[in-house]
Amino acid sequence: MQTVINFLNKRKAAKNSGEKAEQTAEDFLLSQGLCFVERNFFCRLGEIDLIFFDQDTYIFIEVRFRANKNHGSAAESIGQSKLKKIRNSAALWLQKNNKSNSATRFDAILFDEKIDKQHLTWLKAVF
Repeated sequence: MQTVINFLNKRKAAKNSGEKAEQTAEDFLLSQGLCFVERNFFCRLGEIDLIFFDQDTYIFIEVRFRANKNHGSAAESIGQSKLKKIRNSAALWLQKNNKSNSATRFDAILFDEKIDKQHLTWLKAVF
């Protein structure tokens, strides 16, 4: 039985840079004392990469990675359309989870060039 529990508790290795960035961001936020709620909430309106809870606030987090600046920085890759999708998806998540009256915040975790804690930028309440 312990073998089955160990198997189920093992984290899957990241398949691509997006998953690696999300995992690194999740680990970082856990180290900052935030409580993990959900990863990759998908709905018809869009997706939320990470959802955390801190004191009395639900935090919806967009994770972005850019290996080089040929197409702009990680911060520049978050356009108005993406912001709207995140806000709408968050509203749906809050409604589905009976948390519509809860305080919320929208953060971004950005990685430029490499996915590690030295290249991580955490922008709080960015949109």
